[in-house]
Amino acid sequence: MRINQRKFLVSISKVIRFAAGVLAASVLSFSAGDVQAANDVSYQYANVDGIKIFYREAGDKSKPTLLLLHGFPSSSHEFRDLIPLIAQNFHVVAPDYPGMGYSDAPPADRFTPTFDNVTAVIEKFVASLGDPHLIVYMTDFGGPVGMRMAVHHPEWISGLIFQNAIVAEAGVDPARRKRDEAISGEITPAKRALAESHVSLATALLLYQHGARNPAALNPDAWTNDAVALANPDSRRIMTDLQLDVPQNVAAFPAWQAYLRTYQPRTLVVWGKNDPIFLPAGAEAVKQLVPDASVRYYDTGHFALEEDHVDIAAQINQFFASTHVRGRIESVQGRELTVLTREGARVQLTLPGWARFAAVKPFDRALIKPGSYIGTAATATATTNGVEALEVMVYREERRGTGEGHYDWDLAPGSTMTGATVTSVTEKPDGRDLNLSYGGNTLTVSVPKEAPVVTFAPATVDDLKPGAAIFAVAAPSDHGQTSAISLLVEKNGVKPPL
Repeated sequence: MRINQRKFLVSISKVIRFAAGVLAASVLSFSAGDVQAANDVSYQYANVDGIKIFYREAGDKSKPTLLLLHGFPSSSHEFRDLIPLIAQNFHVVAPDYPGMGYSDAPPADRFTPTFDNVTAVIEKFVASLGDPHLIVYMTDFGGPVGMRMAVHHPEWISGLIFQNAIVAEAGVDPARRKRDEAISGEITPAKRALAESHVSLATALLLYQHGARNPAALNPDAWTNDAVALANPDSRRIMTDLQLDVPQNVAAFPAWQAYLRTYQPRTLVVWGKNDPIFLPAGAEAVKQLVPDASVRYYDTGHFALEEDHVDIAAQINQFFASTHVRGRIESVQGRELTVLTREGARVQLTLPGWARFAAVKPFDRALIKPGSYIGTAATATATTNGVEALEVMVYREERRGTGEGHYDWDLAPGSTMTGATVTSVTEKPDGRDLNLSYGGNTLTVSVPKEAPVVTFAPATVDDLKPGAAIFAVAAPSDHGQTSAISLLVEKNGVKPPL
C-alpha cells in the first residue's frame, strides 16, 4: 500500500503535537525544587520586555558561566544530555528563543522576528543574570545570536564553542546556499512559501537523522519536543520570518570574522561532519580565523549532541574548566601575577577587569549556630560516619547556597567540600560537631579546635603583594593565557585556608 507522504506527515504531526503538549505540561508541572533534587537542573522563566523566556539552569553560580544557544527547530531541550555532564564545572544557562521551545511566541505587533531582535532579547536575558562573562556554545541559529552578542559585547566573552554554526559561506552546502539566495531581497508570497516549507517536521527529521551513525537509535523525544513549536501557528510564523532573515546573517559574516581575527577568543570547535547543510569547511573557516582553536570532528549529523554528547562534554570540561591555584605571589606586574604554587611550579595569572577579590578574617566558632550556612573542606574519619573539618568558611547571608552539595575537593588527598546549612551543634571537649543539611541530605562534620574558622573580608587588587598567600580559581583564556576568575588573598596576616 502506498502512503501519501504529505498526508502522513500531517497526521503524524497531529499525533506528535498532542503527545508533545502532554509532555510539556508534565515537565512544567514540576517545581524548580523538585527538578533540582532530581538532576541538579532547574527549569525557570524570565520576563524580557513582556516576553516569557524559558531557560534551564544548573551548576554553581560562582563558576564560569556557560551559555548554551540552541539551533533550529530545536530549543534548550537540545542540551538535555550535555548539561548534567558539565554542570559540575560550570554555571550552565540554556534559554529558549522567542517562538521556540517553551518560550512565548509573541504576536507580530509585539515582536518582529529578526536575528537582531532575538539577539536583543537574549542579551537582556543574559544581563539580568548579573555581570556577564560567558563561554558561549553556539549551534545552528545559535551562531547568528552568539556572534552578534560577541560583536556587541566583546567584554562579555570568555570563550566560544562552535557546533555546526557557521561564520563563512564556505561552510554552507551549495543546495542550501541556493535556497538562501532564492529568499533574499524583497519578501514576496512565493519567498515566504519557500521559507515556510522548511519550517516543518520533515526538516527536523532530516536534521536529526541525516548523517547519524545509527538513526534508528536516536531518542525521538528530540523531534517530539520540537513538534510543540512546529505545530503552533505563531511559532511557525516566527521561525519562518527568521528563515527569511538568514541572508542578513550572510551579510554579517565579515563583521563576525573581523571580531574573531581581532579578539582571538579561546575557541573550541566540535562538528558533526555529516551535516546535510553545514559542511566541515565551516569548522575549517573558524580555525583559519582563530589559529589556536581546537577542532574535533564527529561521525554524526547536524545535531551532534544526540550521539556524541559524552565526548563533547569531555572536550568542554578539558578545554574550559577552571582550576585551583594555591601558593604565594612571587611578583606583580600590572595585571599579571606570578604565583609559586604549593607544588613548586610557577604559574602566570592574568587579571581581567571582572576578576573578583576577597580576603578572609577569623570567625568566632561559637557563633556558628543552627541556620548558619557554611562551606567546609574535610576528610573522612575512621571513627565516625561523618567527616573531620580541615577548615570552615562561614558565608554571609547573601551568599547562602554557594557551592551547595557534597563533592570532591583538592585541598588534601581524599578531601571533600560540603556547602550546607547547619541544623544543630554539639559541643565536645576537643571541638564541635556540626550537623549539616544540603539538598535533602545530611552529614556530620567534626570541627577540631585547631581547624581554621573564617569568613570573608574585603580586598582589592592592591592587596596582591609579593609574599602574600593566595587561593585562586583560574581558567584557560585567550592566547594560551590563564585568567584568574576569583582570588582569596592573605590580608592582615590571615591566610586563605581553602
